[in-house]
Amino acid sequence: MAIPGFGSRGLAVAAVGLMMLIGSGRAPALEQPAPAQPAKAWVEAKSLCIFRLGEGRMPEDSHELSVALNDGWKTIIFPPDPDKTVFIDGGPYPSINTLRIDFSDALLRPASKKDKIDLNNRVEKNLDVGHLEVRGEPMLLRSAKLNMRLVADGAQLDMERDRRGRPVMMLAKAKNGSLSFDVSRADAEAIMLQNAREMAARSGVSIEKLRLTIVPETPRSLQVSLYVLTKVAMIPAGMLFKAHVVVDDSMNARISGLTCDGDEALGPLIVHFLRPALARYNGRTRPLVSFPAKSMQLHDVAVRVDDGLHLTADFGT
Repeated sequence: MAIPGFGSRGLAVAAVGLMMLIGSGRAPALEQPAPAQPAKAWVEAKSLCIFRLGEGRMPEDSHELSVALNDGWKTIIFPPDPDKTVFIDGGPYPSINTLRIDFSDALLRPASKKDKIDLNNRVEKNLDVGHLEVRGEPMLLRSAKLNMRLVADGAQLDMERDRRGRPVMMLAKAKNGSLSFDVSRADAEAIMLQNAREMAARSGVSIEKLRLTIVPETPRSLQVSLYVLTKVAMIPAGMLFKAHVVVDDSMNARISGLTCDGDEALGPLIVHFLRPALARYNGRTRPLVSFPAKSMQLHDVAVRVDDGLHLTADFGT
């Protein structure tokens, strides 16, 4: 039995659901098994650790650093008062006592492929920072509010360039650091729904609604379910993804009990084609987080759920 357009559209819908459930970045390739390679982390922390520094030369002093940072995010992040976003205090540059970046009440533009940063991996300068703090309490993504705070003490920031020659700054070392992230259930679902709609629309699929449920058994053990209701060529298809996620003391995450059941007219047929792809992830263990600098490691993580989702993590070198 064949359904016109199912090959691209149905699998696109399934891939969107799988991606959102396991948080592995882009939707997986479902056509053939991926070649053997070293275990890739479920989550990349690049977006939290790398800052663009405009289009010109590397900053030579604290004032130039502040100007370059504001220039670097001017098309992506829109703070209410750019002149008050960056605070730099003390120390003979390139060693400073404090660097604070405050994105509170800033508007965020949804990221696109054009925003991806590919480093040239040739460090030109190092910036030593006694205390680094980046926060947004809250930041606004469309109508959703996100609260984020990153703190690192004894930090080293490497200055290099991307592959197009534009300067960037990367958090490369920290004696100790912490990250906290909070979002309400409603806002988390709204963000996921919008992202899923944009991805699925490329294949002519409409996503009608999405429901995310997270039940923590412990701060490192979660039961997760995601229901996605779609329409493929105006025919409804519902899918319910479920998984159990456990993070061990080495900060490796294992996904088990990964299932998908379908309802509505096309759901059962779509999940029939999806299940072999899900089997490749079921029971798989990978590092939970990878940092762009190999010297950085995740030390602890905890998740709490009430009327919102709350994540805390400790990291360092």
